[in-house]
Amino acid sequence: MSDSETRSESGVGTESRERPHVWVLLDDRPGNSTQALGLAEALGWPFEVIDLRFGALSRLHNRWLGASVIGLDAGSRARLEPPWPDLVIAAGRRNAPVALWIRHQSQGRSKLVHLGRKGADRAELFDLAVTPAYTRQRPHPHRVEITGPLHRVHASKLEAEAERWRETLCGGSPGPLLALLVGGNSGQYRLDENTARRLGASVSEMARKTGASLLVSVSRRTSPAVGDILEQTLSPVARFHRWSPNDEANPYLGYLALADAFVITGDSESMLMEACSTGKPVWIFSLPVRVSFRALHYGREWVVRQAVAYRDKGRRRYPGAGALCDHWIEQGYVRPARNLDRMHFDLVERGLAGRFGSPEPQGAKTDREDDREIVARAVKDLWASG
Repeated sequence: MSDSETRSESGVGTESRERPHVWVLLDDRPGNSTQALGLAEALGWPFEVIDLRFGALSRLHNRWLGASVIGLDAGSRARLEPPWPDLVIAAGRRNAPVALWIRHQSQGRSKLVHLGRKGADRAELFDLAVTPAYTRQRPHPHRVEITGPLHRVHASKLEAEAERWRETLCGGSPGPLLALLVGGNSGQYRLDENTARRLGASVSEMARKTGASLLVSVSRRTSPAVGDILEQTLSPVARFHRWSPNDEANPYLGYLALADAFVITGDSESMLMEACSTGKPVWIFSLPVRVSFRALHYGREWVVRQAVAYRDKGRRRYPGAGALCDHWIEQGYVRPARNLDRMHFDLVERGLAGRFGSPEPQGAKTDREDDREIVARAVKDLWASG
């Protein structure tokens, strides 16, 4: 492949004299892949997908890995060869050393756009670092903050999915469709059997009051026991879907396209952002906070408070401890705990969602652009600046 060409995702050669030669690095984490591809598609430039697989050394701290490919397996290392790209888009911690290595191989020509708190925590290493505001990263000129993770849901895709699933999901379902999208245990929240019973009873009552039929989807983080309880307690259910790997019949996008409203567990940041992008009513069902999160929270928060106080020249306290804490955060040894409560607050404030039990959200209160448009414009400005 010559320098004047690049392959799109479908493998079609495209002239790129005025557009950059783009690589999108993907790993085996669906959340990372969705963000990177979502941005690449929003840019509208042809791009080449580079699938990467990682070995045991990828577990080392990125500070120790530096700009290297030692975390990759042999097959992935062999796929990384010139011509080197003009732009690398990636997400996630493990992809960050690989992106830095590519820039080194290109003699600094490749521009790097990295997404996510674990990969883009050190914004000075990248040309553009993109992180959700709820991850509370250090301010930096190279950082762009967004509400939540980027995604790949857009109007044309939903129109196609609506046609695909309309007969299956709407054929025998009277009244409106209410979609319940369920996550599971996370670093901050827990979804146990008692919470599942409460969720099932509450959403069933909501469906009965509104005359809605339920479309239910549990995710890969939903435990089998929680799935069983929900299936037993929810009614009236039009369709109940259990997640399984490589499921070509997953109706999730059909739910997004055809449901009239959504209830989503608060741990599910990507599902929240995707549902909010449809412009339909979204309710956030709060989950209990894990005891382990509360315990770890205190230590990390002390470090964050000291670092913030050190940066704030107007009220600097304990400069020795503050400087050390700020250095730990800057180097990625301590990451501020992500606080999804902040994301929920932002979505509610913008009119994109409501808390479960509150009145129906009234729609966005501002004309703010979609996060993908904000980031895509920043990337285009980066490319135009040379």
